[in-house]
Amino acid sequence: METKEKKIEKDHGTQIDSTVKSIEDHVEKKTITGVSASINKWIDTLETHKGLKTIASNLNKLKDAIESKETKKIATLLETLGEETTKAADGADGAEATKIKNLGKALTAASKAVAKFS
Repeated sequence: METKEKKIEKDHGTQIDSTVKSIEDHVEKKTITGVSASINKWIDTLETHKGLKTIASNLNKLKDAIESKETKKIATLLETLGEETTKAADGADGAEATKIKNLGKALTAASKAVAKFS
């Protein structure tokens, strides 16, 4: 039987995979339409973790920048989030650490792509 902690870890892993795919799709399509729902889910998830509140705060700023269509600010925040996420992976184990690092890389790649949009 799966423990509650294992289920939460599995759910987070699925959320990470889904987010990486979404980021890659949005970069490929050169659009940011529809990303607010994913950002809101991450804010809700991260606000409950002490060490990840800075990331949650930057996600709120990213959401605002997207709504305001501030491309340069979006690129800067994505780069910051990529760095913070990659650093956060150091506190994770095994497959979860790998998934978090992949998310950080996807955010960093997205920042570079968005910078080219402007």
